[in-house]
Amino acid sequence: MQKNRLLLLTVAHFLVDTYGGILAPIMPLVILKLGLNYAAAGVLGTVTALISLGQPLLGLWADRMRRRYLVIGGVLLASVFTPLLGIAGSYWAMMAVLALGGLGVSAFHPQAFSLAGELSAGRRSFGLALFIFGGTLALGTTPLLITGLAGRWGLEALPVVMVPGLAVALVCSRVLPMQRDHLPQQDLAAALGALRRRWAPLTVITAVVMLRCVTHIGFATFLTVLGQEHGLSPAQSAIPLTIYQTCGVVGSLLAGYLADRVDPKPLCWGSILLACPALSAYLLVDGWAALALLALGGAMIGASNSVMVAMAQEMAPDHASLASSLPLGFSWGAAGLMLPLIGHAADIAGLETTLRYLALLPILTAALALLLPRRERFRVAA
Repeated sequence: MQKNRLLLLTVAHFLVDTYGGILAPIMPLVILKLGLNYAAAGVLGTVTALISLGQPLLGLWADRMRRRYLVIGGVLLASVFTPLLGIAGSYWAMMAVLALGGLGVSAFHPQAFSLAGELSAGRRSFGLALFIFGGTLALGTTPLLITGLAGRWGLEALPVVMVPGLAVALVCSRVLPMQRDHLPQQDLAAALGALRRRWAPLTVITAVVMLRCVTHIGFATFLTVLGQEHGLSPAQSAIPLTIYQTCGVVGSLLAGYLADRVDPKPLCWGSILLACPALSAYLLVDGWAALALLALGGAMIGASNSVMVAMAQEMAPDHASLASSLPLGFSWGAAGLMLPLIGHAADIAGLETTLRYLALLPILTAALALLLPRRERFRVAA
C-alpha cells in the first residue's frame, strides 16, 4: 500500500465530495431565496444525478487513457463551479453551475477509484474504505462547514471555498502517478464483451447500491429541512446530517476492514437490513436517543459502500474504472432521480411521513443483496 499517495488521493476525494455535498446543507436557504417547494428543490438534486448517470461512459473512457487527466480535471471543475451556487441569481443559473460542478465530480471518481485500488495493492477493500473515508467524511463535515460559512457571511461567501480545491489539484498533478503503465489491449467491443460475461453479478451489485442510495440520499437531502420544520436553526439542523454522514464513514471503514478477512456478502445484506429499524425509530423519538439511532442508521446504510465497489473491481480487474462507475456514479445518479418524487410526496403527505416510508426500503434492498455472489465465485469468474 502506497500510503502517502493514497492519503493525498483521499484528501482530493474529501474536497471533491465537499463540493458535491454543498447543496444539501444550504437547501433551506436556497428554498427561502428562490421561493421553492419541496418538489422543485428535489429537482436541483437531480442535476448532479443526471450527470452521474453518464459515469460509466467516463469510466470506459478512463480505462482507455494513458494518463489520468480526469483525476485532476475533475477536482478543477468541481472546485471552480460548485461554489458559484452562492452567487447564482436564478434557479436556472443554479442548475447550470450544479451541472458543471457535477461533471467534475463524475469525472473524478472512476479514475480515482481505480487508482486507489492500485495504490492499495493486496488490501483493496480496506484501501478503498480509506479512500471512501475521505468522501464520506466530507459529507459529514460539509453541513457544519458550509452552514457556518453561509450563516455568518451569507451564500455570497461560498466562492471562497474554491481555494483548497485548486491547491490540491496542483499538488496531485505533481505527486500522483498520472501515467498508466498497463492498459488493456482490447478494443471497445472486447471490453464491453468482458463485462457482458459478468453481467449478472454486476447488475445485482448495481441494483443493490441504487436502492440503498435512494434511502441514503433521501435522508441526506431532507434532514436539514426536517430539522428546520421542527424549529431548529440552520446550524442546529446541520447537526443530525453531520452525525448521519459521519457515522456512514465509520460503518464503511469497519465493513471494508472486515471484508478483506471474511465473505463480504453477509456484511452487505446484514448492514442494509439493520438500517431499517434504526432509521424508522429515529423518526419516532426525540433527544439524544434519536441522534444515537440516526448514528446507527447512518453507519448501517453506508457500511456496504466500499465493499461493493471492491467486489465490482474484483469482478473486472482489467476494467476497474468502468466497473467502479456502476456501483458509484450510475447507481447514485439513478437513485438521485428519485428526489423529485420524494419531494413531491413530502409536499402531499408531509416530509416526516415520507421519510418513514423511505426508511422501510432497506428491507427490499437487503432481500436483493442476498443474490450477491460469494467471494469465491466472483474471484474465480475474474
